[in-house]
Amino acid sequence: MGIERFPLSKKRLKKAIVKKTAGFNVQLTPVGTRTHVRSANLDPDCLAFTVPKTTHAYVFVEREDLEERIQTSDTESSITISEETAIRAIEMIDAEIAGDKRLISRWRTKLATGFAGVRIRLKRISRNPPKSNEVKKLEAEIRRLKDQANKEAGTVIEMQIAGLIPMGEKPPIPLKHVVQMHYGCDWLSMAWKGPQLHLFWIESNLTRTPSLPPLTRNEQRLRNASQNDLIFNHHCHHWVDMEGNIHWDL
Repeated sequence: MGIERFPLSKKRLKKAIVKKTAGFNVQLTPVGTRTHVRSANLDPDCLAFTVPKTTHAYVFVEREDLEERIQTSDTESSITISEETAIRAIEMIDAEIAGDKRLISRWRTKLATGFAGVRIRLKRISRNPPKSNEVKKLEAEIRRLKDQANKEAGTVIEMQIAGLIPMGEKPPIPLKHVVQMHYGCDWLSMAWKGPQLHLFWIESNLTRTPSLPPLTRNEQRLRNASQNDLIFNHHCHHWVDMEGNIHWDL
């Protein structure tokens, strides 16, 4: 029995226990009164309290667990608990809300989704290695979500280049005549300054880190060529005459 976790009352509890596997009713007694209100259930090992008609649980933690918490945001921290405690709390809550579709739906809608949800599930199953196909499914889901995020980011960049959504500040180069590229860079912007034609080779990237996003080999080659006057312009007139003959005028 888990009554050892209550040193001040374990002797009285031991005498009062009739069935060791029945668990306990938890009563709250407001200070200064003799009123006892049944408010929660406690499992026989005293690992978790559950509150009837809710999805709430209070789990057993040690002082060192609290001290070794990991801060995950400005207002939240993560505390390590035993797998046994987590499973016990889940089982007790599920027993409490069995058949209550409203409460079942409520806790499910609060689950982490997207990258976070997949990573949490991967971390959870890594403790008890599952079948390889389950891991493959989760890894495939991660790849799908990453691809989706990259596509959405690409759409935002395309809309910025097209002037459909603001960039936040005025770009340092003209974006009046822009064509999309499929090799070397993402965009080519052309601007006239008198008789001079200026070409701006644009590489658009999205990074989720503070560091500068790296360039691929071809992107780096194009950058080096443009910065070192190694780009040579050739105008080619390709046309077909009325007899179907193909001409290339260089």
